[in-house]
Amino acid sequence: MKRRSLTRGVTLRRAAVGATTGLILSVAPSALLHAAEPTCVARLASDDRSALWAPPLDRIVNVRLTDLPLRDALDRVAAIAKVELSYSNDLLPGDRRVCLALDRVPVGAVIESLLSGSTLRPIVLGSTQIVLAPTRERTVAVEHAVEHAVVPRRASVLDRVVVTGSPDGAPQRGSPFALDVVDGATLAQHGASTLGEALDLAVPGIWTWTASAGSVSARYGSIRGASSFGVTAPKIYLDGIEVANPLLVTQLDPSRVARVEVIRGPQGAALYGADAISGVVNILTRHDGTATGAPQLQLSTSAGVSATAYAPRNAFVQDHAISFRTGTPSRSMGVGLNVGTIGAYVPGASEQRLLADVDGRVARDKSVFTGTARLSLQRANASNGLFDPLGGPFGGAGANSTVGGGMALDMGQRHTSVAPPLAVGNNPPLDSMTHATGDSASGQRLMQYTVGGSASYMPDLHWTHSFIAGVDGFRLQGLSVSAVPSTMNGPQSSAIGGGESTGDRGTLRWRSVGRFDVAPQTLLTMTFAGEQSVTRELTTSTEAPLAQPLESNASLLGIARTPSGMISDLSWYGSTGLSAQGMVGWRDRLFASAGVRAERTTGATRNTQNALLPMLGLAYVEDLGGTVLKFRGAFGRGIRPARSLMRTSSWMGTGQLQAMTSLQPESQQGTEFGGDLLFGSRYGVHVTRFDQRASGLIQPVAQVQTTVGANGRMQRTMVYSLQNVGAITNRGWEVEGSARLQRLSLAGTLSLVDSRVARLARGYRGELREGDRMFDVPANTISLSASYLVGRFTLATSATRAADWVGYDRARIGSELNGTGAGGQSFEGGMLRNYWTQYEPLTRWRANVTYRLRGDLSIVTGGDNLLNVQRGAPDNATVTAGRTLTFGLRTIF
Repeated sequence: MKRRSLTRGVTLRRAAVGATTGLILSVAPSALLHAAEPTCVARLASDDRSALWAPPLDRIVNVRLTDLPLRDALDRVAAIAKVELSYSNDLLPGDRRVCLALDRVPVGAVIESLLSGSTLRPIVLGSTQIVLAPTRERTVAVEHAVEHAVVPRRASVLDRVVVTGSPDGAPQRGSPFALDVVDGATLAQHGASTLGEALDLAVPGIWTWTASAGSVSARYGSIRGASSFGVTAPKIYLDGIEVANPLLVTQLDPSRVARVEVIRGPQGAALYGADAISGVVNILTRHDGTATGAPQLQLSTSAGVSATAYAPRNAFVQDHAISFRTGTPSRSMGVGLNVGTIGAYVPGASEQRLLADVDGRVARDKSVFTGTARLSLQRANASNGLFDPLGGPFGGAGANSTVGGGMALDMGQRHTSVAPPLAVGNNPPLDSMTHATGDSASGQRLMQYTVGGSASYMPDLHWTHSFIAGVDGFRLQGLSVSAVPSTMNGPQSSAIGGGESTGDRGTLRWRSVGRFDVAPQTLLTMTFAGEQSVTRELTTSTEAPLAQPLESNASLLGIARTPSGMISDLSWYGSTGLSAQGMVGWRDRLFASAGVRAERTTGATRNTQNALLPMLGLAYVEDLGGTVLKFRGAFGRGIRPARSLMRTSSWMGTGQLQAMTSLQPESQQGTEFGGDLLFGSRYGVHVTRFDQRASGLIQPVAQVQTTVGANGRMQRTMVYSLQNVGAITNRGWEVEGSARLQRLSLAGTLSLVDSRVARLARGYRGELREGDRMFDVPANTISLSASYLVGRFTLATSATRAADWVGYDRARIGSELNGTGAGGQSFEGGMLRNYWTQYEPLTRWRANVTYRLRGDLSIVTGGDNLLNVQRGAPDNATVTAGRTLTFGLRTIF
């Protein structure tokens, strides 16, 4: 049939690398298209395959498009490839219609063809999300590319848009510091249900200890070494909303998580301010729709048993989740609910948890609105004893029994329960050390919530404005005073649940980002930001009357004491931050970054504290065909106020909360240098060298004090004073690697850390000496993960290992105190060095097998802690769940 072209037609053109035939596109009048379909044929060379594209742009598709508007064509391609496209309609050519036929080509090649001649290019946002972002130059047309031998640079993993590393969400390509992105699909594949498991699996330099019985908190052993005593933790955000206490954020539903972005080290403090002393973690929940826009319901259920050597029977475990999602990328809504229980793998210590959340997103032509709400409930019943110091499980301890190596000093027929020396070091503040009579115990109860939203507005191609507002808080009951540096006397020595902590933090953040072409092939990005946070905290504890000297000191410190013995401390404090940053990118290769944040903290100390947090960075990226080579380096500084929700909800000593208000903030600064080598989307190697120095670290130092009790008898008690240690150096190497070989995916991380005392502060009276290693910081950690797809089976396994760390010999401490009644003098000051020990390596191994029965119905079997290690994480007094085997189903309606 004779064909003619119309002026309203558009010719789509594209250059193919090594193409044997050109891309033939034709446009016909709509009247003739109804009579006969035009011939749209394209053949791409075999080397133009998925290896040249970053996931999910590497998905192979077959496309047949006949005289469709460009917008409809993009939506059709997204549905075929099962990806989500986000773009502004204003940036699309309004009158373009396309005709395209391609067989077995990457979806990235199809999208690039459709966008030919426009200012848009695909940028990977997540595991299934792609943003069509404006560029400074139009896509190179076929004739121009062939004539000048120019091939457009393919999108690599470094082009994905990240939120944590850049305030407005920008390509990772120019980031000068190490940034890890873990997508929710990877977490679900390997069965990671806690934030600690996710970080151990995929992020080098961060190590978390497995939660013990009776604990609802995270346990960070190392984040590039030690940056604090008892409160080492990154600053954590949920969809950009800062959480009140990062130690309490443990639950994670992989099916509800889009990705987790992590900055290691203080370089992120210039963006995120106080408490980002050791790193930043941003958990981004899903805001996508469904492939067709129709409602989708996903169900999963599993149950099994957890082996244990410390209870008469194995513990029953179960986990059930349901989620509902509907909508498109421009308008979506989702709801999720997750419940689970873990039986008593030590007598009386069971755990229950519930996690519920809801999200929504509405995208307009120039604006995007998102909303998030989360509720987390956890209960961890405490045991009457984790283990007998001599090696066996407790059969039934009395009221003065200790758990987890806690100490009860017998002094003249009075029992004084005190914080064990092990709480002095870099151990988690919310440990499993509690007291109970019999097997019943109230344990710890935790409620967390997050509610907030964000709005982004892009008036033109130069500026983007965003606002984030939200509130995060927690209610923690049953904080055992024996787990923190405090003194407790008399009959209250057997009490548990004597402490409660409440915290709420409201955050309001504003950011404006401008992009300007200041010279040929030179792009300047300017970021201006402001943040205001207000924190309210209330900490209470029930204690017997103290000896007269301490009572008078408590009144001087302003601690409220009621006639019933209830001690409470209510405080408000706030933080204000203003920041400005600039990045210059030259020829999309050389990137220079500089910025500073002015931080003002009020209420945390008696005097207002001001700080400047600088950041400098440089990155160079070279594209060599399908290979990307990147060199980067950065410097940064971060602070953590002495008074913070993390610390005060952990160190509940009488007088300690107010004593913190006289201390200066802890700080850490340092540099990192590294390189990234990517071979297409199949292989990647990342190496980082870091050198950081932490100063002003605050340690509770134990001292023995003799007082006169209420009955007139002499009494020795262990008291704690907050002292500055001096300076700590954290140096080491981090290595990451990944490979994709058809159906096999491999990944691994390695971290080598040397964390030591560099200098002691004047007047320090603790046990640390210059050159000593910091407590509970593994010298080396490693993780390996693999997944393999064969037929209907998906096999996934991962292993993490920590080795060579120094900690307290808790078993020996508990044995001496409970068995021989050793005097408190032996645990004072330098005498504590006698109870240090070096622990053996610890390996955690898990595996999952998924079999797809039909459609979206799958059988899932899993195994956790397959080596059945229950002790030694991080000490010989903490007991964790043993080998756990589960069986379940998962389906989508």
